[in-house]
Amino acid sequence: MSSKLRTIIVDDDKFQLEIMSSFVKNTKFLSLEGAYDQSLEGLDAIIASSPDLLLLDIEMPELSGFDLLKSLSQIPQTVVITGNKDYAVEAFELNVLDYLVKPVDDYARFLKAVTKAKENFTPKNEKVADSIYVRDESLLVSIKTKDIQYFEAYGDYVKIGTEKKVYVIHSTLSKIEARLNEDFVRVHRSFIVRLDKIKNIDQSNLQVGEKIIPISQSMRPKLMSKISTF
Repeated sequence: MSSKLRTIIVDDDKFQLEIMSSFVKNTKFLSLEGAYDQSLEGLDAIIASSPDLLLLDIEMPELSGFDLLKSLSQIPQTVVITGNKDYAVEAFELNVLDYLVKPVDDYARFLKAVTKAKENFTPKNEKVADSIYVRDESLLVSIKTKDIQYFEAYGDYVKIGTEKKVYVIHSTLSKIEARLNEDFVRVHRSFIVRLDKIKNIDQSNLQVGEKIIPISQSMRPKLMSKISTF
């Protein structure tokens, strides 16, 4: 079972973003899921991938770090980064783990902050059952996990697409994602796909079975890192 914390960084200071990215890559218990210099793009990635740890700048155009946190229905463990010490009180009111003052160039101080996240972290189960049961009218029907092509957010429900049928269950995509293993990847805030069901990929879409599924720009790097190309 992996104990690495999936980490996203959002900071409009590109130089600081590079430093933080290198710190994450050099920390054995962290894995870098994405680094974004635009707050709205970062927000999309957070919603789509539900990271275990968020490293977040406060002062950003478009959407401040505080406003970004307030817009999330579920806030991940968060370490805030800012050049202004006056934000400390508001930061801790949002239950952030730690508060790093720019320039963040001291790896030991960074490590102290993210270690708090590690101590609070409960790894997700990476083993998914060979089959799952879903309700289909009055019956509970068994679906083999290997036959699932995609999951699609559908209001308060989720569609489960297989080659033979599409099932609809009452759940959320985030809850389902937490129970899936590396055979699946989230490619859009509304879609999770099974990697071995992908037929083709272009710049903005992919195909599983007969269904065309959009790829979020923020999710594309993660998808491409999981496939083998020649």
